[in-house]
Amino acid sequence: MNESTQPNPHLQTQAVLDQSRASPLRAYAQWVVGSTSLTALAKHELLTGWFGGWPGALGYWLRRRAYRWLFRECGRAVVIGRHVTIRGANHIRLGHGVSIDDHVVLDARGADGRIEIEDGALISRNTIIRARNGMIRIGAGADIGANCLLATDQRLDIGRNTLVAAYTYLCAGGNHAYDRTDVPIKQQGFVRKGGTRIEDDVWIGSHSMVLDGVTIGHGTILGSHSLANRDLPPYSIAWGQPAKPQCSRRPDEPTAAGAPS
Repeated sequence: MNESTQPNPHLQTQAVLDQSRASPLRAYAQWVVGSTSLTALAKHELLTGWFGGWPGALGYWLRRRAYRWLFRECGRAVVIGRHVTIRGANHIRLGHGVSIDDHVVLDARGADGRIEIEDGALISRNTIIRARNGMIRIGAGADIGANCLLATDQRLDIGRNTLVAAYTYLCAGGNHAYDRTDVPIKQQGFVRKGGTRIEDDVWIGSHSMVLDGVTIGHGTILGSHSLANRDLPPYSIAWGQPAKPQCSRRPDEPTAAGAPS
């Protein structure tokens, strides 16, 4: 995978805010709704303020009706829990039947920040989905567990019907360059490795980490507490730090020594 060094997206976001310091309200609007429109900001503040914490079935119904006016695109039968934080709403697309649990953060930051959650996907509580001038796509029927962090400054793809267990970190980017000692690390930019791809029908165990530049093949199982820093082939069962294929889900393929039968 070819590597490239790009500016630190944290600093790029800060520069945008700095340019808007003459109007703090518009700087806040840029951060929250993804544009400097005060009308869009007022709509966001009113809808989330009125309905964001409303409990029970009535709260779900109110948010379903009201929040569709926030997002760039919002499908039918979307369920949104209490106290969901939404930033860059006009850069976020939700498909039909998407379910977002309580205290989730959807953060599409920067001019190129995008989040797309396809039909029937589930995002469990306390999970953070953060795209800083990058793209996160969560495929149809995917199930993202509680307390996960999905972060990118380039592209993170999660395939259809993929299971991601709790406390998992999926990263596409975020590797700081550190070659120079005369410049603070945070000012040296990020080393990009091409983004991260989780293909369809993958199961990732809890407390695992998948790093930038990695592809997890179709149908693969990644065991709990694993670190995936290299590609894993389709239908493999892998675990470890770093994760290595131990056996295959296909009976006609050989089983690695020491792997369970």
